[in-house]
Amino acid sequence: MKTKAYAIQAPGGNAEPFYYEKAIGEKDVLVRINYCSVTRGDVQIADNDWGDTKFPVVPGHEITGIVEDAGPGVTSLKRGDRVGIGYQLEACFNCQFCHEGTEQFCPHQKVVAVDYYGGWAEHIIVDERFAFRLPERLDEMVAVPLMSSGLTVYAAIVRADLPENATAAVLGIGGLGQLAIQFLHKMGHRVVAFSHTPGKRKLIEQFGGEYADNSDPSDVDVHNRKLDFILSTLNADFDFEAYLKMLKPQGKFCFVAQPLNKLRLSAGLLYDYAARTVYGNYTGSRKEMTAMLAFSAHHHIEVPTEVLPFSKINEAVETVRNGKVNTKIVLKN
Repeated sequence: MKTKAYAIQAPGGNAEPFYYEKAIGEKDVLVRINYCSVTRGDVQIADNDWGDTKFPVVPGHEITGIVEDAGPGVTSLKRGDRVGIGYQLEACFNCQFCHEGTEQFCPHQKVVAVDYYGGWAEHIIVDERFAFRLPERLDEMVAVPLMSSGLTVYAAIVRADLPENATAAVLGIGGLGQLAIQFLHKMGHRVVAFSHTPGKRKLIEQFGGEYADNSDPSDVDVHNRKLDFILSTLNADFDFEAYLKMLKPQGKFCFVAQPLNKLRLSAGLLYDYAARTVYGNYTGSRKEMTAMLAFSAHHHIEVPTEVLPFSKINEAVETVRNGKVNTKIVLKN
């Protein structure tokens, strides 16, 4: 099948019409894309920030749409089903990780913009096992940010195995952070949201969190040894040690984003009168995706979103590239 997409041909370039051919395989579904986001990660791939982008590249790893056709071996989906698609598009289903239900660690996995063309397109062909039926109560547009950002922070929180009524903190109140606050709050935890932007206080409180100014020493020090869990969504430099001191002796710190430079860590903060844990989280499993979508539908999890037509894709890219976005940008076909 011939698919129309929007590709970046060179680092920092514009998205241009691009056509490619791909056949529908035995276990594949053809999905007509209705919505796809433009994220900071998409733009970083387009700009070759990590030095490994293969051009032409078609980004877009938060997708929702409708199944239009299916291969002869497809059993879980049918034409007309509403589905969401995230960053991972394929796994081997034969390795240890796949057998354990953690196919996100499969060494043979295929992902958007690295192995396959992504969601800045009219259609996408994907293994049925990575196209997730959306709950009836979940709107397609609302579901878009959940397909990657939502899964990443949800899986990170679940892995923390928090006690009931825990006290948690979220660092960075962008798309990831906004979802994390809501997940933690709806799970019954107290949430402190650290930001240097006072204008986000109202939004944080709407999501069930408490605003804390991370540039105010008094706002930082008052939480020392008080937190069960900290989730960092920051990709800018920050004082890692200051936040580690906020954790209780058996507290946990999770990264779901990468700061620009190496962070300083005095190992004593992990074991001196403590047994603190630091870990990272890379997306999530298919089981966690299904659970996250159901949880989001039940608790009405959503973030502020600006919807633009695909014809304005370059306007959206430039807005994200220049850091001028305060909402999630979603393209509509």
